[in-house]
Amino acid sequence: MTDELIYPRPANRDLGIHTVLHALQEDEALFQEFLADPDTVTGRFGLDEEARALLRARDYRAMVSRGVHPILVVQLQRHIEWGMQVGHHDQEQ
Repeated sequence: MTDELIYPRPANRDLGIHTVLHALQEDEALFQEFLADPDTVTGRFGLDEEARALLRARDYRAMVSRGVHPILVVQLQRHIEWGMQVGHHDQEQ
């Protein structure tokens, strides 16, 4: 057994970006607002300018390189590019 983590704990500076990525996945109205005006939405979460620029540019690789958890990044990418939401299913048949 090892004490090493498969994925290291995110840096304190990235708590805000993790929070906004989770919120965008869970709140469709917030997600739509983010698509229309990413600066306003990211401004509410106290992100540094680099984090805001990464989200604005949708630079998924750079987010992961910065240390943002890859699962959150992939969820954002899927939601934006393919219209998919993890854990959300249409109730209509």
